[in-house]
Amino acid sequence: MQPTPGGPDLSGEWVIRIIDDSPQGVAPGVTHAITEKGLYLVRYRGGSAGEKITVTDGEGIVGMLRHRDLSGTTQGELVGTLTEIIRSNPDVFMMFYNRGGPINRKMHAFQLLTGVGPSKAQDMVKKRGREGWANFDAVDESAGFDTAEALAIRLAEELGDPGMLPNILNMLIRAG
Repeated sequence: MQPTPGGPDLSGEWVIRIIDDSPQGVAPGVTHAITEKGLYLVRYRGGSAGEKITVTDGEGIVGMLRHRDLSGTTQGELVGTLTEIIRSNPDVFMMFYNRGGPINRKMHAFQLLTGVGPSKAQDMVKKRGREGWANFDAVDESAGFDTAEALAIRLAEELGDPGMLPNILNMLIRAG
């Protein structure tokens, strides 16, 4: 598949997860999926719900997908799917916790997560130290909450509202 304006260059290998194998309003055999790299929502020809598929050069991907095109059920399950993707790709997603810094003079990137205010963000930065955290278990212990799920909640919100600013998805995940 050729890159679409605003969409990813799908050359090389991409892992996708089928999130809906019988979406309404699409051709028979077309499913809804999310890429593990970049978290792009795509339409894919084939696959079953929950299946992980390695796609080479966009083969089988028939187009991009908007969050609003997902069924209500699939939207409701998106945080769980994103949490699984985050936990299975820690090298990519730990960078939010190990590199996240001030967004402006009054706000830290950690404050983009639900339930994290200025003092909690400051406490997390102190516990992170210079070395950073080795894995999500270490971040969870320091922060006192499920940090992969908290990040998944924020990313799901951003997928639903791409204009949301600041945008972790574009600042860190897709920027690489």
